[in-house]
Amino acid sequence: MKSIDLFFDEQVNKLMTSFSYCFKVHLTIFPLDLKNPLKTGYYTTHCPYCNFIREKLGLSGRCLQQDITMCKQSESSPVPLAYTCYAGLMDAAFPIKLNDEVVGYAMAGQFRTKTSLPAAITQDWQHKGLDPSLLQKAFIDQPYLEKDTVDNMLNLFLMLCDFIVSRDYIRLRQMDITRLVTQWIADHIAEPITLVEVADHLGYSQSSISHIIKGRLGMSFKELCILQKIERFEAIIKSAPSLSIEKTAAQVGYEDPFYFSRLYKKVRSISPSNYVKSVREK
Repeated sequence: MKSIDLFFDEQVNKLMTSFSYCFKVHLTIFPLDLKNPLKTGYYTTHCPYCNFIREKLGLSGRCLQQDITMCKQSESSPVPLAYTCYAGLMDAAFPIKLNDEVVGYAMAGQFRTKTSLPAAITQDWQHKGLDPSLLQKAFIDQPYLEKDTVDNMLNLFLMLCDFIVSRDYIRLRQMDITRLVTQWIADHIAEPITLVEVADHLGYSQSSISHIIKGRLGMSFKELCILQKIERFEAIIKSAPSLSIEKTAAQVGYEDPFYFSRLYKKVRSISPSNYVKSVREK
Protein backbone atom coordinates (compact mmCIF):
# COMPACT_ATOMS: atom_id res chain seq x y z
CA MET A 1 0.00 0.00 0.00
CA LYS A 2 1.13 3.50 -0.80
CA SER A 3 2.23 5.64 2.12
CA ILE A 4 -0.63 7.91 3.08
CA ASP A 5 -0.89 10.90 5.32
CA LEU A 6 -2.83 10.82 8.56
CA PHE A 7 -4.98 13.69 9.67
CA PHE A 8 -5.14 14.37 13.39
CA ASP A 9 -7.94 16.15 15.14
CA GLU A 10 -6.82 18.47 17.96
CA GLN A 11 -8.52 16.08 20.37
CA VAL A 12 -5.76 13.56 19.67
CA ASN A 13 -3.12 15.80 21.24
CA LYS A 14 -5.33 16.48 24.24
CA LEU A 15 -5.92 12.77 24.87
CA MET A 16 -2.31 11.83 24.28
CA THR A 17 -1.07 14.63 26.52
CA SER A 18 -3.29 13.49 29.38
CA PHE A 19 -2.21 9.87 28.95
CA SER A 20 1.52 10.61 28.77
CA TYR A 21 1.33 13.05 31.70
CA CYS A 22 -0.33 10.50 33.98
CA PHE A 23 2.13 7.70 33.20
CA LYS A 24 5.14 9.92 32.41
CA VAL A 25 5.71 8.11 29.12
CA HIS A 26 6.78 9.33 25.69
CA LEU A 27 4.14 8.96 22.95
CA THR A 28 4.82 8.99 19.22
CA ILE A 29 2.62 8.34 16.21
CA PHE A 30 4.28 7.14 13.02
CA PRO A 31 2.78 7.31 9.53
CA LEU A 32 2.72 4.06 7.57
CA ASP A 33 6.14 4.63 5.98
CA LEU A 34 7.62 5.18 9.48
CA LYS A 35 9.21 8.45 8.37
CA ASN A 36 8.82 11.83 10.06
CA PRO A 37 7.26 10.60 13.34
CA LEU A 38 4.63 12.85 14.84
CA LYS A 39 5.42 13.49 18.49
CA THR A 40 2.39 13.93 20.69
CA GLY A 41 1.73 14.19 24.38
CA TYR A 42 3.45 15.74 27.36
CA TYR A 43 6.93 14.45 26.59
CA THR A 44 7.67 15.69 23.10
CA THR A 45 11.44 15.20 23.04
CA HIS A 46 13.68 12.24 23.71
CA CYS A 47 14.67 11.78 27.34
CA PRO A 48 18.24 12.74 28.42
CA TYR A 49 19.13 9.05 28.70
CA CYS A 50 18.02 8.36 25.11
CA ASN A 51 19.88 11.44 23.95
CA PHE A 52 23.06 10.07 25.55
CA ILE A 53 22.58 6.76 23.75
CA ARG A 54 21.84 8.39 20.41
CA GLU A 55 24.39 11.18 20.47
CA LYS A 56 27.26 10.10 22.73
CA LEU A 57 27.27 6.49 21.57
CA GLY A 58 26.18 7.27 18.00
CA LEU A 59 23.35 4.74 18.03
CA SER A 60 20.55 6.87 16.57
CA GLY A 61 20.26 4.64 13.50
CA ARG A 62 19.99 1.54 15.65
CA CYS A 63 17.19 3.14 17.68
CA LEU A 64 15.23 4.01 14.55
CA GLN A 65 15.69 0.57 13.04
CA GLN A 66 14.45 -1.08 16.22
CA ASP A 67 11.36 1.16 16.22
CA ILE A 68 10.65 0.21 12.60
CA THR A 69 11.12 -3.51 13.25
CA MET A 70 8.86 -3.57 16.31
CA CYS A 71 6.16 -1.47 14.64
CA LYS A 72 6.03 -3.95 11.77
CA GLN A 73 5.92 -6.89 14.18
CA SER A 74 3.09 -5.27 16.13
CA GLU A 75 0.76 -5.74 13.14
CA SER A 76 0.36 -9.41 14.06
CA SER A 77 -0.17 -8.75 17.77
CA PRO A 78 -3.72 -8.36 19.18
CA VAL A 79 -2.34 -6.19 22.01
CA PRO A 80 0.36 -3.51 22.18
CA LEU A 81 3.70 -5.20 21.55
CA ALA A 82 5.85 -4.43 24.60
CA TYR A 83 9.61 -4.96 24.52
CA THR A 84 12.81 -3.85 26.21
CA CYS A 85 15.06 -1.90 23.87
CA TYR A 86 18.78 -2.63 23.71
CA ALA A 87 19.36 0.44 25.93
CA GLY A 88 17.27 -1.09 28.72
CA LEU A 89 14.07 0.98 28.44
CA MET A 90 10.58 -0.35 27.75
CA ASP A 91 8.59 0.55 24.65
CA ALA A 92 5.28 -0.64 23.23
CA ALA A 93 4.07 -0.45 19.64
CA PHE A 94 0.56 -0.79 18.28
CA PRO A 95 -0.79 -0.50 14.71
CA ILE A 96 -3.43 2.11 13.90
CA LYS A 97 -6.08 0.60 11.66
CA LEU A 98 -8.86 2.10 9.59
CA ASN A 99 -11.26 -0.30 7.88
CA ASP A 100 -9.05 -3.19 9.07
CA GLU A 101 -6.09 -1.71 7.20
CA VAL A 102 -2.90 -0.53 8.91
CA VAL A 103 -2.38 3.20 8.24
CA GLY A 104 0.15 4.05 10.95
CA TYR A 105 1.61 3.12 14.31
CA ALA A 106 1.39 4.40 17.89
CA MET A 107 4.26 3.96 20.35
CA ALA A 108 4.47 4.48 24.10
CA GLY A 109 7.78 4.19 25.82
CA GLN A 110 11.00 5.40 27.36
CA PHE A 111 10.13 4.06 30.81
CA ARG A 112 11.98 1.41 32.77
CA THR A 113 11.09 -1.74 34.67
CA LYS A 114 14.64 -2.46 35.85
CA THR A 115 17.01 -0.70 38.23
CA SER A 116 20.31 -1.41 36.48
CA LEU A 117 21.79 -0.47 33.12
CA PRO A 118 22.43 -3.11 30.44
CA ALA A 119 26.02 -4.29 30.73
CA ALA A 120 26.73 -3.78 27.01
CA ILE A 121 25.65 -0.13 27.16
CA THR A 122 27.76 0.49 30.25
CA GLN A 123 30.79 -1.03 28.54
CA ASP A 124 30.32 1.04 25.39
CA TRP A 125 29.99 4.18 27.53
CA GLN A 126 33.17 3.44 29.46
CA HIS A 127 35.07 2.61 26.25
CA LYS A 128 34.26 6.15 25.13
CA GLY A 129 35.94 7.42 28.29
CA LEU A 130 32.69 8.93 29.57
CA ASP A 131 31.62 9.30 33.19
CA PRO A 132 29.41 6.26 34.03
CA SER A 133 27.67 8.16 36.84
CA LEU A 134 26.10 10.53 34.27
CA LEU A 135 24.61 7.62 32.34
CA GLN A 136 23.40 5.89 35.49
CA LYS A 137 21.69 9.06 36.74
CA ALA A 138 20.00 9.64 33.38
CA PHE A 139 18.75 6.04 33.42
CA ILE A 140 17.43 6.21 36.98
CA ASP A 141 15.70 9.51 36.23
CA GLN A 142 13.44 7.73 33.76
CA PRO A 143 9.99 6.74 35.09
CA TYR A 144 9.96 3.34 36.79
CA LEU A 145 6.80 1.28 36.41
CA GLU A 146 5.88 -1.97 38.15
CA LYS A 147 4.69 -4.85 35.97
CA ASP A 148 1.04 -4.44 37.02
CA THR A 149 1.21 -0.74 36.18
CA VAL A 150 2.72 -1.53 32.77
CA ASP A 151 0.00 -4.08 32.02
CA ASN A 152 -2.78 -1.66 32.95
CA MET A 153 -1.13 1.22 31.09
CA LEU A 154 -0.91 -0.88 27.92
CA ASN A 155 -4.56 -1.90 28.25
CA LEU A 156 -5.50 1.76 28.47
CA PHE A 157 -3.16 2.55 25.58
CA LEU A 158 -4.98 0.00 23.42
CA MET A 159 -8.38 1.35 24.44
CA LEU A 160 -7.20 4.92 23.78
CA CYS A 161 -6.05 4.05 20.26
CA ASP A 162 -9.32 2.23 19.53
CA PHE A 163 -11.33 5.16 20.91
CA ILE A 164 -9.43 7.70 18.82
CA VAL A 165 -10.05 5.72 15.65
CA SER A 166 -13.71 5.00 16.46
CA ARG A 167 -14.38 8.71 17.04
CA ASP A 168 -12.72 9.57 13.73
CA TYR A 169 -10.05 11.66 15.48
CA ILE A 170 -7.45 10.01 13.25
CA ARG A 171 -8.29 9.57 9.60
CA LEU A 172 -6.83 9.52 6.15
CA ARG A 173 -6.50 12.73 4.24
CA GLN A 174 -9.67 11.76 2.45
CA MET A 175 -9.99 14.79 0.23
CA ASP A 176 -6.62 14.02 -1.36
CA ILE A 177 -7.64 10.46 -2.15
CA THR A 178 -11.00 11.58 -3.48
CA ARG A 179 -9.26 14.09 -5.75
CA LEU A 180 -6.85 11.43 -7.04
CA VAL A 181 -9.68 9.02 -7.82
CA THR A 182 -11.87 11.58 -9.58
CA GLN A 183 -8.88 12.78 -11.59
CA TRP A 184 -8.06 9.22 -12.65
CA ILE A 185 -11.62 8.71 -13.83
CA ALA A 186 -11.53 12.02 -15.72
CA ASP A 187 -8.26 11.09 -17.43
CA HIS A 188 -9.64 7.70 -18.51
CA ILE A 189 -13.22 8.69 -19.17
CA ALA A 190 -13.43 6.86 -22.51
CA GLU A 191 -12.24 3.57 -21.01
CA PRO A 192 -13.96 0.87 -18.94
CA ILE A 193 -12.89 1.81 -15.40
CA THR A 194 -12.69 -0.68 -12.56
CA LEU A 195 -12.02 -0.25 -8.86
CA VAL A 196 -9.23 -2.84 -9.07
CA GLU A 197 -7.45 -0.84 -11.78
CA VAL A 198 -7.71 2.46 -9.91
CA ALA A 199 -6.61 0.96 -6.59
CA ASP A 200 -3.59 -0.70 -8.20
CA HIS A 201 -2.55 2.45 -10.02
CA LEU A 202 -2.95 4.80 -7.04
CA GLY A 203 -1.46 2.37 -4.51
CA TYR A 204 -4.43 2.23 -2.14
CA SER A 205 -6.59 -0.71 -1.17
CA GLN A 206 -9.99 -1.18 -2.80
CA SER A 207 -11.68 -1.07 0.60
CA SER A 208 -10.05 2.29 1.49
CA ILE A 209 -11.12 3.88 -1.79
CA SER A 210 -14.67 2.53 -1.52
CA HIS A 211 -15.04 3.67 2.09
CA ILE A 212 -13.67 7.16 1.44
CA ILE A 213 -15.70 7.75 -1.72
CA LYS A 214 -18.85 6.64 0.08
CA GLY A 215 -18.08 8.76 3.13
CA ARG A 216 -17.08 11.91 1.27
CA LEU A 217 -19.39 11.80 -1.75
CA GLY A 218 -22.27 9.63 -0.57
CA MET A 219 -22.04 7.22 -3.50
CA SER A 220 -20.29 4.05 -4.51
CA PHE A 221 -17.21 3.98 -6.74
CA LYS A 222 -19.32 2.62 -9.60
CA GLU A 223 -21.89 5.39 -9.16
CA LEU A 224 -19.08 7.97 -9.21
CA CYS A 225 -17.76 6.59 -12.50
CA ILE A 226 -21.22 6.70 -14.08
CA LEU A 227 -21.86 10.23 -12.84
CA GLN A 228 -18.55 11.54 -14.16
CA LYS A 229 -19.15 9.93 -17.55
CA ILE A 230 -22.62 11.47 -17.72
CA GLU A 231 -21.28 14.88 -16.76
CA ARG A 232 -18.60 14.60 -19.46
CA PHE A 233 -21.31 13.56 -21.97
CA GLU A 234 -23.29 16.68 -21.09
CA ALA A 235 -20.21 18.90 -21.35
CA ILE A 236 -19.45 17.55 -24.83
CA ILE A 237 -23.04 18.08 -25.98
CA LYS A 238 -23.00 21.66 -24.69
CA SER A 239 -19.82 22.41 -26.61
CA ALA A 240 -20.99 20.60 -29.77
CA PRO A 241 -24.81 20.22 -29.79
CA SER A 242 -24.85 18.75 -33.28
CA LEU A 243 -23.07 15.58 -32.19
CA SER A 244 -25.19 12.45 -32.03
CA ILE A 245 -25.93 10.66 -28.79
CA GLU A 246 -24.28 7.52 -30.14
CA LYS A 247 -20.96 9.21 -30.95
CA THR A 248 -20.92 11.24 -27.75
CA ALA A 249 -21.70 8.20 -25.59
CA ALA A 250 -18.78 6.40 -27.25
CA GLN A 251 -16.48 9.26 -26.24
CA VAL A 252 -17.27 8.56 -22.59
CA GLY A 253 -16.85 4.81 -22.86
CA TYR A 254 -20.30 3.54 -23.81
CA GLU A 255 -20.37 1.77 -27.16
CA ASP A 256 -23.96 0.65 -26.64
CA PRO A 257 -26.16 3.77 -26.86
CA PHE A 258 -29.21 1.90 -25.53
CA TYR A 259 -27.35 0.84 -22.39
CA PHE A 260 -26.08 4.38 -21.94
CA SER A 261 -29.61 5.72 -22.38
CA ARG A 262 -30.87 3.50 -19.55
CA LEU A 263 -28.06 4.62 -17.25
CA TYR A 264 -28.58 8.27 -18.11
CA LYS A 265 -32.32 8.12 -17.47
CA LYS A 266 -31.76 6.34 -14.16
CA VAL A 267 -29.41 9.10 -12.97
CA ARG A 268 -31.04 12.18 -14.51
CA SER A 269 -34.67 11.01 -14.66
CA ILE A 270 -34.87 12.12 -18.28
CA SER A 271 -33.61 10.51 -21.47
CA PRO A 272 -30.38 11.69 -23.10
CA SER A 273 -32.39 12.63 -26.20
CA ASN A 274 -34.47 15.04 -24.12
CA TYR A 275 -31.29 16.54 -22.70
CA VAL A 276 -29.78 16.98 -26.16
CA LYS A 277 -33.03 18.53 -27.38
CA SER A 278 -33.03 21.05 -24.50
CA VAL A 279 -29.47 22.07 -25.30
CA ARG A 280 -30.20 22.51 -29.02
CA GLU A 281 -33.26 24.64 -28.32
CA LYS A 282 -31.29 27.17 -26.28
